[in-house]
Amino acid sequence: MGDGQRFLKNRGRVRLYGFIAIAFLAFLGALILGMSVLGINLLGTDGLVGRVVAPATPDSAEQAQRAAQEEAAYVARAKQAAAEQAAKNAVAAERHASDRRAGDKPVPIPVVPADTTMYLTIPAIGLTDIPVLEGTSEGILSQGVGHVAGTGFPWVEGSNTYIAGHRLGYPGTISDHVFWQLPSLGAGDEIILEDSLGQSYKYQVSEILEVSPTDLSVTGSTGRDMVSLQTCIETYGDYWTPGPNWLTRYIVRADRVG
Repeated sequence: MGDGQRFLKNRGRVRLYGFIAIAFLAFLGALILGMSVLGINLLGTDGLVGRVVAPATPDSAEQAQRAAQEEAAYVARAKQAAAEQAAKNAVAAERHASDRRAGDKPVPIPVVPADTTMYLTIPAIGLTDIPVLEGTSEGILSQGVGHVAGTGFPWVEGSNTYIAGHRLGYPGTISDHVFWQLPSLGAGDEIILEDSLGQSYKYQVSEILEVSPTDLSVTGSTGRDMVSLQTCIETYGDYWTPGPNWLTRYIVRADRVG
């Protein structure tokens, strides 16, 4: 075979090998692309192509901040209610003094207890002598129910005695489901408060309210002697879903009858 023939033969082999190499690379590229579309990663990295990372949930600091803001709003509204109540007390005291000067028999005024702890009884839902402590912190609510600071007391004329409690509470404590049955109460059901001196105040349910957490007007005085019991429900009209959002405040109002 001459040199010219060898050259032509070798050039043909080079072209053939080049064509095979190009075809192999094209096949490999198509294979990688197809497997990537199907979510198969040939490079060994973790996870599927295009996976969306779930957004982070609010941390405890944000939740604590929201709770602190809500508590601060209640305290501010409570201070306003306390000022209104002080004015009403002054009017009642003046009327009492006027009755004495006129020789009329004054209406008995309950003795004001030094200890504001109270005890709540609601026969219709089986609650008896539940402690009502001052404040609405979690430490207080875990021990029973809480009297919202700055709102009225039953021994003060014209008071709206405002009490808050958990629906679920804490297992193993008095707060466990303490106000779970509150939506079962209806008009005329009896609510009894007893103060630390043993003085008893009786009420009958007269009104049911459902409000947003930001509506603090319900804590103020209406001029009537009444008690308000507040708990949380999932949303308006949903009384028996046990959370987790608790978007609405459910309030039972009762007017004093004895």
